[in-house]
Amino acid sequence: MISNIKIRDSYQKALAWVKEHTVPEQGIIVNTQEPVPYLEVTGYFIPTLIQANEWGLARSYAEFLAYMQQPDGAYRGPDGKKYVFDSGQALRGLVAAAGHWPEFTPLALKTADFIIKQMGPDGRIHFDYDDDIPEFVHIFVLPALVETGLVFKQGDYIKAAQKSISYYKQQPKVLSSKYLTHFLAYILDGFIDMGEVDFVKAFVEELFTTQGKDGRIPAHEGVNWVCSVGLAQLAIVGYKLGMQRQADQALDYVCSIQNASGGFYGSYGYGAKYFPKAEISWANKFFLDAVHHRNSSPPNVLIGGPGFAQTLDSRQILDDQQWHKAIKAGQTVDGLAAKIKSNNFPVWCKPLLTHTKPDDVLLELGSGTGELAAICASYGRQMQMLDYSTQSNDFAEELFQQLGLKGEFVCHDILKGIPLNNASVDWVYSSGVLEHFSDEQIISILKESKRLARRGVMSLVPNANAVFYRIGKCKMEQEGTWQYGHEDPKWTMRPLFEAAGLNNLQEYSIGTYHALQFWGKTHDAIKHFYDQSSPEQLRHLNQGYLLFTIGLI
Repeated sequence: MISNIKIRDSYQKALAWVKEHTVPEQGIIVNTQEPVPYLEVTGYFIPTLIQANEWGLARSYAEFLAYMQQPDGAYRGPDGKKYVFDSGQALRGLVAAAGHWPEFTPLALKTADFIIKQMGPDGRIHFDYDDDIPEFVHIFVLPALVETGLVFKQGDYIKAAQKSISYYKQQPKVLSSKYLTHFLAYILDGFIDMGEVDFVKAFVEELFTTQGKDGRIPAHEGVNWVCSVGLAQLAIVGYKLGMQRQADQALDYVCSIQNASGGFYGSYGYGAKYFPKAEISWANKFFLDAVHHRNSSPPNVLIGGPGFAQTLDSRQILDDQQWHKAIKAGQTVDGLAAKIKSNNFPVWCKPLLTHTKPDDVLLELGSGTGELAAICASYGRQMQMLDYSTQSNDFAEELFQQLGLKGEFVCHDILKGIPLNNASVDWVYSSGVLEHFSDEQIISILKESKRLARRGVMSLVPNANAVFYRIGKCKMEQEGTWQYGHEDPKWTMRPLFEAAGLNNLQEYSIGTYHALQFWGKTHDAIKHFYDQSSPEQLRHLNQGYLLFTIGLI
């Protein structure tokens, strides 16, 4: 079996190939001999990219689909014709995108409506391909239709998909080893995702008896060559059916035939006939998906090297122990106390001190190590601290004791309300907290903060405009060294503060030089440019690492 390290390297190479072969601000190419955007593949690549944490590329693909949609909701193939299959795969992408960016919702519904209109009374879908492609690939459209119905509570889509799957189950030769494995896997995967596991399982088990010791499965009955994308898809089918060993072997073989470029020809071996000399984009899509399935399969968790599994799931919310470890970052109470005593403060304490005054009562949400709270307390602020990590609270309390400061410490989850009375503090603030939650959760937290505060609410979150921070964060996520789980930088917090009923908003970024630390060590030229800029120019550049927002009651 191929090592986990080899799988990791192949995964990263495949993902790099996708980026290299994306037409900027459009979509993924058809293949290396036809380097024009392919709407179908661009569409079903979106959920793959989201799972790979490639959010920027996923959104870019969705935006391309948005303006390429036909007035009736359809999508065209590379030949300029409208196809239901292509539209169905675009729908997969639009639904996935709409789950994170609601503006894509109307587009998804329009495409779903187009697909419904192509169905006959019996559920059969209008088919326009030639004889080389079986009509039954349309089964792979149906799960996208069901997902649309579930996400947007459109029962008609679900009923239509169920009628269609019933029609196709009754068709003779719907399952046949004579089909190219790429097309066959579309059919099998579609049936599985439509809940028809029992209908296909015996066929799949029989198909895997043709698997060689090296993991290969012939491209179709009667040949010895292999379809790369079909084998990757069959690995996915195997994982979904619990056939771990066979699926691992299939994926290992696909990994072994990957080109040095990170891409895959459509087929390999003597007599190969499916894009044997062109690297096809959809092979990378299904290879990445297969690795995702392998990585998530409990019997064979993929370790793969430093941070690989974490990279695939870097949008997780850290638990209290993970968060304490990340925020502590190797610091000790003694070391942090000495740092504060020597006036070595993070620059983002400045707005907190600027907008408050001695004897003000401040509540910090997500107080972590207590560093900011201790600085504020040393300047005469009365501090209350809330954190969901017992370890962090203990650390912060010991820090206050070493510095001879007074404070109150509460261990509580801010998503479950804050156990304090109305108007019990002057200010509520958070630093490096809100970016870990959805907009709806943030608004709820801000409303609760407003309830507690007599004067106002302040927040510090990573600034989405800070280019060098963003590049550094992206690099660390790709390398698997990012330690902070899901973190969503913000362009502005104004709409969220306004939705919580806060007024007289001010907003600016802070920590311009600190953002360079994410960039790496070689930033002398950038630092020199900053040194030559006036404070006003730096403010206009808006490159501070953190975005500070304040709203009054």
